[in-house]
Amino acid sequence: MSRVALRASILQTGATRGVMGVRTYMLPTEIKASRHEYTASATANKGGRAGTVVINHDAQPPLNTTINLSAPKEMGGPGTGSNPEQLFSAGYAACYLTALNACAKSAGKTPEQLEKLSVEVKTSIGPTDVQKDGKGYALVLEVIVKGLDEGGEEIAHAAHQMCPYSRALNHGVKSTTTIS
Repeated sequence: MSRVALRASILQTGATRGVMGVRTYMLPTEIKASRHEYTASATANKGGRAGTVVINHDAQPPLNTTINLSAPKEMGGPGTGSNPEQLFSAGYAACYLTALNACAKSAGKTPEQLEKLSVEVKTSIGPTDVQKDGKGYALVLEVIVKGLDEGGEEIAHAAHQMCPYSRALNHGVKSTTTIS
Protein backbone atom coordinates (compact mmCIF):
# COMPACT_ATOMS: atom_id res chain seq x y z
CA MET A 1 0.00 0.00 0.00
CA SER A 2 1.58 3.28 -1.05
CA ARG A 3 1.01 6.55 0.71
CA VAL A 4 1.09 9.80 -1.21
CA ALA A 5 0.97 13.03 0.76
CA LEU A 6 0.06 16.38 -0.69
CA ARG A 7 0.58 19.56 1.22
CA ALA A 8 -0.82 22.87 0.07
CA SER A 9 -0.20 26.11 1.90
CA ILE A 10 -2.81 28.71 1.07
CA LEU A 11 -0.83 31.82 1.98
CA GLN A 12 1.90 31.42 -0.64
CA THR A 13 1.05 34.34 -2.94
CA GLY A 14 -0.50 32.26 -5.69
CA ALA A 15 1.86 29.29 -5.50
CA THR A 16 1.36 25.92 -3.88
CA ARG A 17 3.19 22.62 -3.93
CA GLY A 18 1.54 19.76 -5.77
CA VAL A 19 2.07 16.02 -5.39
CA MET A 20 5.31 16.13 -7.37
CA GLY A 21 6.55 19.34 -5.74
CA VAL A 22 5.64 21.39 -8.83
CA ARG A 23 4.66 25.01 -8.30
CA THR A 24 1.62 26.10 -10.26
CA TYR A 25 0.71 29.68 -11.09
CA MET A 26 -2.70 30.47 -12.54
CA LEU A 27 -5.18 33.29 -12.31
CA PRO A 28 -8.46 32.63 -10.52
CA THR A 29 -11.14 31.28 -12.84
CA GLU A 30 -14.84 31.85 -13.08
CA ILE A 31 -17.74 29.66 -14.25
CA LYS A 32 -20.24 31.40 -16.48
CA ALA A 33 -23.67 31.56 -14.84
CA SER A 34 -25.22 29.53 -17.65
CA ARG A 35 -22.66 26.72 -17.17
CA HIS A 36 -23.25 25.81 -13.52
CA GLU A 37 -23.91 22.07 -13.30
CA TYR A 38 -24.65 22.12 -9.59
CA THR A 39 -24.66 24.69 -6.82
CA ALA A 40 -24.50 23.75 -3.15
CA SER A 41 -25.80 26.12 -0.50
CA ALA A 42 -25.19 26.39 3.22
CA THR A 43 -26.17 29.14 5.65
CA ALA A 44 -24.22 29.95 8.82
CA ASN A 45 -26.29 31.36 11.69
CA LYS A 46 -25.88 32.69 15.20
CA GLY A 47 -22.26 32.96 16.16
CA GLY A 48 -20.08 31.60 13.35
CA ARG A 49 -17.87 28.92 14.90
CA ALA A 50 -20.18 28.77 17.91
CA GLY A 51 -23.44 28.73 15.94
CA THR A 52 -25.05 26.48 13.38
CA VAL A 53 -24.73 25.76 9.69
CA VAL A 54 -27.75 24.68 7.68
CA ILE A 55 -27.01 22.69 4.53
CA ASN A 56 -29.77 23.57 2.11
CA HIS A 57 -30.95 20.64 0.00
CA ASP A 58 -32.97 21.09 -3.17
CA ALA A 59 -34.69 17.72 -2.74
CA GLN A 60 -38.47 17.50 -2.76
CA PRO A 61 -39.60 18.07 -0.07
CA PRO A 62 -36.67 20.25 1.11
CA LEU A 63 -34.39 18.23 3.37
CA ASN A 64 -32.27 20.77 5.21
CA THR A 65 -29.58 19.52 7.56
CA THR A 66 -28.51 21.56 10.59
CA ILE A 67 -24.99 21.07 11.94
CA ASN A 68 -24.09 22.45 15.36
CA LEU A 69 -20.72 24.17 15.36
CA SER A 70 -18.21 24.86 18.10
CA ALA A 71 -14.60 25.87 18.11
CA PRO A 72 -12.24 22.99 18.92
CA LYS A 73 -10.75 22.83 22.42
CA GLU A 74 -7.35 23.65 20.91
CA MET A 75 -8.75 27.03 19.83
CA GLY A 76 -10.40 27.81 23.16
CA GLY A 77 -13.82 26.35 22.39
CA PRO A 78 -15.76 23.52 23.99
CA GLY A 79 -15.11 21.11 21.10
CA THR A 80 -18.65 19.76 21.36
CA GLY A 81 -19.71 20.27 17.73
CA SER A 82 -18.26 20.18 14.25
CA ASN A 83 -16.04 22.98 12.97
CA PRO A 84 -15.30 24.47 9.55
CA GLU A 85 -12.00 22.60 9.24
CA GLN A 86 -13.76 19.24 9.73
CA LEU A 87 -16.42 20.12 7.18
CA PHE A 88 -13.78 21.27 4.69
CA SER A 89 -11.80 18.04 5.25
CA ALA A 90 -14.93 15.95 4.64
CA GLY A 91 -15.80 17.75 1.41
CA TYR A 92 -12.25 17.65 0.08
CA ALA A 93 -11.79 13.96 0.95
CA ALA A 94 -15.01 12.97 -0.83
CA CYS A 95 -14.21 15.09 -3.89
CA TYR A 96 -10.61 13.86 -4.14
CA LEU A 97 -11.68 10.22 -3.76
CA THR A 98 -14.15 10.68 -6.63
CA ALA A 99 -11.34 12.03 -8.84
CA LEU A 100 -8.98 9.30 -7.62
CA ASN A 101 -11.47 6.58 -8.52
CA ALA A 102 -11.94 8.02 -12.02
CA CYS A 103 -8.17 8.26 -12.61
CA ALA A 104 -7.49 4.79 -11.18
CA LYS A 105 -10.24 3.30 -13.35
CA SER A 106 -8.74 5.01 -16.42
CA ALA A 107 -5.36 3.55 -15.45
CA GLY A 108 -6.85 0.05 -15.57
CA LYS A 109 -7.34 -0.62 -11.88
CA THR A 110 -9.90 -3.32 -11.13
CA PRO A 111 -13.16 -2.75 -9.22
CA GLU A 112 -11.62 -4.68 -6.32
CA GLN A 113 -8.66 -2.29 -6.28
CA LEU A 114 -10.97 0.73 -6.45
CA GLU A 115 -12.89 -0.53 -3.39
CA LYS A 116 -9.65 -0.38 -1.35
CA LEU A 117 -8.95 3.29 -2.11
CA SER A 118 -9.41 5.83 0.64
CA VAL A 119 -8.45 9.45 1.12
CA GLU A 120 -7.86 11.17 4.42
CA VAL A 121 -7.63 14.96 4.45
CA LYS A 122 -6.09 16.63 7.47
CA THR A 123 -6.84 20.34 7.68
CA SER A 124 -4.73 22.31 10.14
CA ILE A 125 -5.13 25.96 10.98
CA GLY A 126 -2.87 28.20 13.01
CA PRO A 127 -1.11 31.55 13.15
CA THR A 128 1.25 32.50 10.34
CA ASP A 129 4.74 33.96 10.60
CA VAL A 130 3.56 36.99 8.64
CA GLN A 131 0.62 38.50 10.49
CA LYS A 132 -0.95 41.91 10.22
CA ASP A 133 -2.07 43.40 13.53
CA GLY A 134 -1.35 40.08 15.26
CA LYS A 135 -4.05 38.28 13.27
CA GLY A 136 -3.86 35.80 10.42
CA TYR A 137 -4.08 32.13 9.72
CA ALA A 138 -2.55 29.70 7.28
CA LEU A 139 -4.28 26.57 6.10
CA VAL A 140 -2.15 23.46 5.63
CA LEU A 141 -3.66 20.41 3.99
CA GLU A 142 -2.32 16.88 4.00
CA VAL A 143 -4.03 14.53 1.58
CA ILE A 144 -3.20 10.88 2.32
CA VAL A 145 -4.08 8.37 -0.36
CA LYS A 146 -4.27 4.71 0.65
CA GLY A 147 -4.82 1.64 -1.50
CA LEU A 148 -2.65 2.46 -4.51
CA ASP A 149 0.21 0.23 -5.49
CA GLU A 150 2.24 0.39 -8.70
CA GLY A 151 1.65 3.65 -10.55
CA GLY A 152 -0.03 5.16 -7.51
CA GLU A 153 1.90 8.41 -7.50
CA GLU A 154 0.97 9.16 -11.12
CA ILE A 155 -2.69 8.32 -10.44
CA ALA A 156 -2.71 10.54 -7.33
CA HIS A 157 -1.14 13.37 -9.35
CA ALA A 158 -3.79 12.99 -12.07
CA ALA A 159 -6.54 13.01 -9.41
CA HIS A 160 -5.02 16.17 -7.94
CA GLN A 161 -5.30 17.80 -11.39
CA MET A 162 -8.95 16.65 -11.73
CA CYS A 163 -10.34 17.36 -8.25
CA PRO A 164 -12.18 20.72 -8.08
CA TYR A 165 -11.01 21.28 -4.47
CA SER A 166 -7.37 20.73 -5.46
CA ARG A 167 -7.71 22.99 -8.47
CA ALA A 168 -9.38 25.72 -6.40
CA LEU A 169 -6.61 25.61 -3.80
CA ASN A 170 -3.80 25.50 -6.34
CA HIS A 171 -5.16 27.87 -8.95
CA GLY A 172 -7.57 30.07 -7.07
CA VAL A 173 -11.25 30.70 -7.58
CA LYS A 174 -13.09 33.87 -8.32
CA SER A 175 -15.04 34.91 -5.25
CA THR A 176 -17.90 37.36 -5.46
CA THR A 177 -19.66 38.87 -2.45
CA THR A 178 -23.20 40.15 -2.79
CA ILE A 179 -25.38 41.69 -0.13
CA SER A 180 -29.09 40.79 -0.22
